[in-house]
Amino acid sequence: MQFTSFDPFGFFQMFNLFMIIIPAVFIVVAIIIIVTVCRVGSQAVRGVVVNAPAFAIPESYRATPRPDGTEIRTVRLPERCPTCGAAIASEGIDWVGPLEARCNYCGGTVKAQLERV
Repeated sequence: MQFTSFDPFGFFQMFNLFMIIIPAVFIVVAIIIIVTVCRVGSQAVRGVVVNAPAFAIPESYRATPRPDGTEIRTVRLPERCPTCGAAIASEGIDWVGPLEARCNYCGGTVKAQLERV
């Protein structure tokens, strides 16, 4: 028969271990969240800013003039065509509808977003 000795400080050693593991887990989770938010945020601002013709702006935005009396005409196109991956040039854009342009290379539709000025 083997006897084990009672360690009254064993609980405190385990408590110290948790005091290291729990903050480490929180730090790792925080880093993952920060990296994800930064990556999404940086993708949102990429693109080509262009001055679109009036018909390329949706009717709901054309109907409401801005407080200074000017029209909203600035839109952002993605840097690359989502169909073929070709770079979108800011000049010579063929607009096919409200917030839609045609890729000069493959003819695919490229969605634009209104740019807040």
